[in-house]
Amino acid sequence: MIIPIAPRAEADGVGSFYGYSQFDRNKMGNQQAPYFMLTYAQTELLLAEATFRGWTQGDPATHFANGIRAHMQQLAIHNSNMVIDASAIDAYLQAHPLEAGKELELINTQYWVASLFNAEESFANFRRSGYPVLTPNPYPQSAIDGDFIRRLNYHTSEYTNNLENINAAVSRQGPDKLDTRVWWDKL
Repeated sequence: MIIPIAPRAEADGVGSFYGYSQFDRNKMGNQQAPYFMLTYAQTELLLAEATFRGWTQGDPATHFANGIRAHMQQLAIHNSNMVIDASAIDAYLQAHPLEAGKELELINTQYWVASLFNAEESFANFRRSGYPVLTPNPYPQSAIDGDFIRRLNYHTSEYTNNLENINAAVSRQGPDKLDTRVWWDKL
């Protein structure tokens, strides 16, 4: 069942959709807020996955913890009120270690968190890894057959100016639809 946001908020006992969790516009969403392309935290989490998969040497649990710690410390760059005390970080890491049998899920879910302000990267890694496990948006999805958008459509001008290459690409990778997976998104 599809429920518009206003009745959904009312049903949830929330005054409006502003009552749901969102960025603090004064700290994290202001115009002077930093934007990070690739962070130490993300790098450590990618190393955690690479070492878990045996692609490089090292300890996945150490890289995992380093990535989480770095992201939590990085939040202080946004505002001095966002400093997370080292003891709180240590307590979180102790309560949330890299758990055997769930390594890829935990690493890539933390990568998603660490990529919070980089939507393109979090979207790409979600498609690459399948994590975090997300619930599809319940609103009408008539443009897609699957649960999630996997790519963008070719622009209409490409059909006018580059039809031969559009047809070649479609024959190799599938229809020009939002839920067609790109060549590297084959989970």
